[in-house]
Amino acid sequence: MSDRIVLIAVAVLAVMVGAAAQRWLSAGSAEWQGPESAFPDLSGKPVRLSDERSEVLMLNFWASWCEPCREEMPVLDRLYAEFRPRGLRIVGIALEDREGVAAFLRKFPVGYPILVGEQGGDALAARLGNSAGGLPFTAVLDASGRVLATHLGPQTRPRFLADIEPRLAPSR
Repeated sequence: MSDRIVLIAVAVLAVMVGAAAQRWLSAGSAEWQGPESAFPDLSGKPVRLSDERSEVLMLNFWASWCEPCREEMPVLDRLYAEFRPRGLRIVGIALEDREGVAAFLRKFPVGYPILVGEQGGDALAARLGNSAGGLPFTAVLDASGRVLATHLGPQTRPRFLADIEPRLAPSR
């Protein structure tokens, strides 16, 4: 009889340890709290922003007619190429029509994904903190979608690095 009690106690303990471990492991993967917006890519396919989440997600709102936006894009492109392996995701949201965006990107391509925010992109930028409605506007989000920083106007590499580097996975 005592062997049976010991086996039951061990089984109960194993279940409790397993449940505690599951809670501990899932604590690091918080549910997405960021915007649930979806915008079409250049082919017209809708992309949900929650599907773009990473260690750090930079949402950059821009337009092809915006000179400071065009000046900032190479900075973002280099950051994306350099830090993507460490968990950086950059998504450009163009606040204009798909044809205009596609024509611009044929001349000035970038390596990070571009979505067309003609319908609702400006409203999302406002919800993320762009009350002035200016461009470029960048919101930096963590893995759970919390806004870590926002920037109105063109930014430099050192400014963006200050936002992203401490939150990215270490270099390999």
